[in-house]
Amino acid sequence: MTPSRSRRAVLSVAVAGAALLALGSAAPVSAQEMPGPGMRFYTGTDRTGTETLIDENDTGVCRELPAPQLSYTALTTHNVEIYFNPGCQKGFPGATGDFYYLSGTFNGGDLPFPALSYRVREGA
Repeated sequence: MTPSRSRRAVLSVAVAGAALLALGSAAPVSAQEMPGPGMRFYTGTDRTGTETLIDENDTGVCRELPAPQLSYTALTTHNVEIYFNPGCQKGFPGATGDFYYLSGTFNGGDLPFPALSYRVREGA
């Protein structure tokens, strides 16, 4: 038996709601304090410290962060490339290579190293 469109819509909303609750439960903040849409970096671990909201529509441009960032929350329509060197240079901190971090569009957490620069990708 194939679910009707209305049942699929209700199921989709339920799954999205459960995913949002799961993201909220992993964060140290209450549901009332959950950030709205957008990409946010934080100077502390576990989404603490000074928050920096970035413009997700500023695609394809390398941007420096105002201070090293240790965690993030992404509730966006764009992936964000996160670099651990200035100037969107790939590599481990202080080194060259292929390493960088890709945020995804619906997640968050602590970064493996302090982030120094980022670039918003075009599209999702």
